[in-house]
Amino acid sequence: MRIQKDSFLLTTPIAHRGLHDAALGIPENSYAAYARAAEEGYAIEIDVHLTADGQIAVFHDGTLRRMTGAPGKIQEKTFRELSSLRLLDTDERIPLFNELLEFIGGKVPLLIEIKDHNPKELTAKTIEALQNYRGEFALQSFDFRCLLRAKKIAPALLRGQLGGFSAKFSIPNYIVKHMNMNAFTSPDFISYNIENLPYRPARRQGTVLLGWTVRTQAQYDRVKDIVDNVIFENIRPPKK
Repeated sequence: MRIQKDSFLLTTPIAHRGLHDAALGIPENSYAAYARAAEEGYAIEIDVHLTADGQIAVFHDGTLRRMTGAPGKIQEKTFRELSSLRLLDTDERIPLFNELLEFIGGKVPLLIEIKDHNPKELTAKTIEALQNYRGEFALQSFDFRCLLRAKKIAPALLRGQLGGFSAKFSIPNYIVKHMNMNAFTSPDFISYNIENLPYRPARRQGTVLLGWTVRTQAQYDRVKDIVDNVIFENIRPPKK
């Protein structure tokens, strides 16, 4: 196993899209949410998309409507167009990945989910942006093509396979569930939907298991002995 015992993947609960709270005016995947997580010493899970002009935007959804009220898909917009939008009627804007790396500056670890459109280019550009980054991080994706690309161009980086029983992605659902390509992608860890745990294929020998997304204390109590670490919202899981 390439993951060391003191890795954040084993020791530090991971705040899903930062420590966000819409009721407090702190949107997900915003600088305010990242700052809050860093202040409390939690690792941060983020999502990256490629924009129409080849920039890397930090945003979860493929479409803009839920978080910004604007129509269209994020990959159809230039980053300049995205910069005019605001998250959930706050002053927070969609972060640029390079700016986020500078903002975090290695203070807390990052778990970076590579989304499933244009997987080869997005993976390559994400890894390129991380070349001089000094902080601790790992990559993950539902799309095995992202992991294959990462394995080829940056084999030393830790990479994880996301999975679950149901998903809406460009790859077949049975691959997301069974993670059939793991023999080729060689993931260092598995991130699996807690609603589907325990699930034997998710706990393969020598592979760290993360559970997503833990939102209540009851969910945490149920899975804490099943998984090695959690990706969470709303609660404050203990650090190891």
